Amino acid sequence: MAILNLGKFNECLGNYKRHCDKTVWTKTELSKFYFANLLSRRIQLNIQNPKTIFEICQRVQEKDYYFKPSDTKICGIQFLAGTGKKKFSEPLTEADAELFKELVFLNWNEIDFEKKGISFNALSGWLGTLLPHNFVPVTSNHFRHTISYLFDLELKIYQEKDFDFFVHSQHYFQQTKKKLKEFNLDSLYLKEIAEYLKCIYPKSLAKKEYEEHDWNWINQDFHLYIYREILSIDSISKIPFAKKVTDNPDADLLSFGFEKPEVLNIYVP
Repeated sequence: MAILNLGKFNECLGNYKRHCDKTVWTKTELSKFYFANLLSRRIQLNIQNPKTIFEICQRVQEKDYYFKPSDTKICGIQFLAGTGKKKFSEPLTEADAELFKELVFLNWNEIDFEKKGISFNALSGWLGTLLPHNFVPVTSNHFRHTISYLFDLELKIYQEKDFDFFVHSQHYFQQTKKKLKEFNLDSLYLKEIAEYLKCIYPKSLAKKEYEEHDWNWINQDFHLYIYREILSIDSISKIPFAKKVTDNPDADLLSFGFEKPEVLNIYVP
């Protein structure tokens, strides 16, 4: 397996942070973090039966994710609800919920996914939220571009069939998530997630640090930023044109506004 190009990673991370600070990027992407935090608190795969899990997933994916009068109304999580295996409009099925539960303990292989009704992209979104230590959300085939770019794969990952891309993309996304967790990124989404949870669970303790599912979606958000803003593409049919970045792995991250915390994932009020 290829290794992460640290020069490209560092440059992209600095650009990503500045873009989040200066634009409405985080506001438009908040819904997936609300979704992940709500879903992870309502589903217990070890206890609930597949029917209950399915019904909760249905309600959560159709929820309107806004809670302030000034917020833009976000009607459901469309990129997960509409990525069926055979037709784009196919939603989650009860068989998918059964699979979620089985994967808690299963050492899986390709045949175990035959029952799924949704695409591998959508499946990774659900699994990256419900089993965040085992899976990461790679919610689009478009991320072949970002993986290829960050890991210097050229075109090697582009021709892979869906299951092979699912397996390999999990590996590459885990690598970028591990690297992202070395940095304090609380300013991106933590405050807004904490406010949302306090609104829907008023008696709960204040959220003071990212959970694993949050890091998964920050990782997805980072790749999405690279796809749209660094590679400047928004269609799999287009050829990526990368903005110039350095290959120097020792690039000064302090110039990007980052500090490496002494202990990872520390919340600073």
